[in-house]
Amino acid sequence: MNQWEVFVMDMSELAEGKDIELSIRTLNPGNQKFTYKRVKAQVSTTLDKFADQLQVRLGRGQLSAAKYSIKVIEEIQRMPAKYL
Repeated sequence: MNQWEVFVMDMSELAEGKDIELSIRTLNPGNQKFTYKRVKAQVSTTLDKFADQLQVRLGRGQLSAAKYSIKVIEEIQRMPAKYL
């Protein structure tokens, strides 16, 4: 199980039942902590629906009480391949 964190301006950005694009960062312990990824994912308020957990922070960094489960469908590469 992975733990992820997302920053949103409004909770409506986390639409259930849809594939959405998010910038998430990992909260797993170790050297790769706070690594950001742009992903296509599905989220659910049902915590046991997906294996990974998602913590939500609002625009100024306030931790939201809402908890979500998340399924990362694919990682989205924003930088052109010639620069990688």
